[in-house]
Amino acid sequence: MDAPPPRHRHLPDALCAGAILLTGLLTLLPGLDHPGIHNWDEAIHLVVSRGLMDTPLRPHVYAEPFHGPALDDWINGGLWLHKPPGSLWFAALCMRLVGVGTGAARFGSVLGMLSAALGVFFLMRSAAGRFWSTLAACALLTLPFTYELTQGFMFGDLTDTTLAGCLALAMVLLVASIRRDSLPLAALAGIAVGLGYLCKSTLALTPVGVAGVLTAGRLFGLTAGPRPRQLALLLACAAVVALPWSLYAQRAYPELWAIESHVTRSHLFLDEARRNPSIVMWIRPMDAIFNEIHMRTLEPFPVALPLLAGLWLLYRALRTRELELLAVALWLWPTWLVLSFAAAKVPATSWGAVTAVFCALALLLRDSFRRPVLAAAVVGALSTPFLLKRLAFLESVRTRLPAALAETRSDDYALFEGLCLTLALALVEGALLLLPRTRRHLSLGLGLACGAFALYFLVPRTVLAHQKMRAARLDVGERTSTKEAGLAAAKLLPEKAIVWMNIQTDAPEQFEQHNFMFWSGRMAFKGSPRLEWGQTRGYRHYLASPAAEPFAPLDVPAGSALRLYDLSTPAPLPELPPGAQRLDVETVNVRVKGVAFVRTGQTRDRWAFFVAPRGEPATLSVTFHLKGGSRQTMLLKPEAALRHRTTLKDAAWFIIPVLGPRADEVEKLELPGMKTPVALGG
Repeated sequence: MDAPPPRHRHLPDALCAGAILLTGLLTLLPGLDHPGIHNWDEAIHLVVSRGLMDTPLRPHVYAEPFHGPALDDWINGGLWLHKPPGSLWFAALCMRLVGVGTGAARFGSVLGMLSAALGVFFLMRSAAGRFWSTLAACALLTLPFTYELTQGFMFGDLTDTTLAGCLALAMVLLVASIRRDSLPLAALAGIAVGLGYLCKSTLALTPVGVAGVLTAGRLFGLTAGPRPRQLALLLACAAVVALPWSLYAQRAYPELWAIESHVTRSHLFLDEARRNPSIVMWIRPMDAIFNEIHMRTLEPFPVALPLLAGLWLLYRALRTRELELLAVALWLWPTWLVLSFAAAKVPATSWGAVTAVFCALALLLRDSFRRPVLAAAVVGALSTPFLLKRLAFLESVRTRLPAALAETRSDDYALFEGLCLTLALALVEGALLLLPRTRRHLSLGLGLACGAFALYFLVPRTVLAHQKMRAARLDVGERTSTKEAGLAAAKLLPEKAIVWMNIQTDAPEQFEQHNFMFWSGRMAFKGSPRLEWGQTRGYRHYLASPAAEPFAPLDVPAGSALRLYDLSTPAPLPELPPGAQRLDVETVNVRVKGVAFVRTGQTRDRWAFFVAPRGEPATLSVTFHLKGGSRQTMLLKPEAALRHRTTLKDAAWFIIPVLGPRADEVEKLELPGMKTPVALGG
């Protein structure tokens, strides 16, 4: 067949890259702007990103920490150097361009994962073929863990996703610079390494090690590699990008810099990890990467599969010395080994090398069609979840493994069973191939079985796991108590404002005061107001509360779960805010005074019921009468107001927020004690 005309030679690659980009946009963009801000890392990262919009060279949680936190308090402290600010700078830039919002703040995660997936294709299109490299890249974008990180539901979030993207970009540029003997491409690879360093420090230096080994291989005539001047340029460009911030932060904030540098090192050494309260919980045995971490991050693939793919990649790289295979093997195996010997192993620790894992997977699946024994091994690894109960007899052998392999010895991960099944099928296939009459039929049958299993895991099983994860995270993603009040505060309050949140609890998986600070750009604290804080610096104090308070109310959307008050202006208890529909329904021991809602543009809207208690409030139920005659009943729990119900009994009224059906679909509301349902808006 004739080669495609020069002007069309890039068309196949463009179509494959387009399919990967389309998959990423379909799986990762929907719901990216959900208002729920997950506690721990995402809540802190978003607050720091919000602060970087005003002070780009001074990352902080609280701009002026009047509460006197510890210097190294990375959750409620002032100055913040817990992680490099690269991905947070990008989030701040996006919000500066399009406005403050969770979608803009998380957009860097989408770009990072698209880069990681494209890296699979461009590194493996030659060795594994366009079909398998494209399919592997799309599977990476569809993984449940990819969705969790990108949407902010898993700690690490945008720092790990942007790191993965920078590493993939750096490796693609490094290989291209070697293939084309190009100094500009080597410089770009160094820039990508520097950007990765600004996302997650030393974890981004893997391409430098890969380039160094390949350069040595070139000098000894063992393999292709960058010229010494290319390596030097890569290092120089990486340093130019990464070092300025490190040098500035070390000089400007020496004490905190020293503390956080020690925290970074503490992940590696057991004694230091045990002394650090934020790390000790992540101490894991040596084999955790291949068991717990792979099970958590690479679901739904059995844990034996990535190890098999990594071993096959290493074999092929050493045998053929093909540049791309050597580069990916030098990326993957040192990452796995270094992290295995490190004391702490967080679920997203190895995520920077996820591109390399799927490169290895694409190569494994491509080669299995040409090698029956390898196909048998793949079938064994993939069939582990379905045959696990029949492999119970291996328990007596598994429990005799060395104590250092604690997770492999346990029955939680099935790595040992998967490897045994993989080896057994490979040996059986190898023996049967010695029989000439069975060779052709076995090769054909195993090729078909391997292809069917692989396609099943790469497409329907991964898609179903993605959809299951999306459904499981729907509620926490759409829930927010602070968005409307926070955005109102951003418009109404002076820059020097302190907001006191009259709440006692947080919604599940959220840090409410941090969420409010993100939406408002103002410092927020829980507890009794300390009006003396910031008094000499011109700060004014405000109150955010789910209840009526004896101060001048501010203009907040009626459907907000919190109201805002000016603590400097006492006033009579307010009536319901404008926009709320009056109800006046007596039920149980409360009177429902009104209702309002906020249209979210998502699957559900946020509703706010204004309730006047008669003693300690009880749980209510509300029935939404929907168009078409259907109904939806929901519980109104007083605790949704983020205060204990015993503290609400003396309130003139308070708000019970609830996620309910879209307001456009609701015709009437029904509460206990109503003779007839009331029309919404009526």
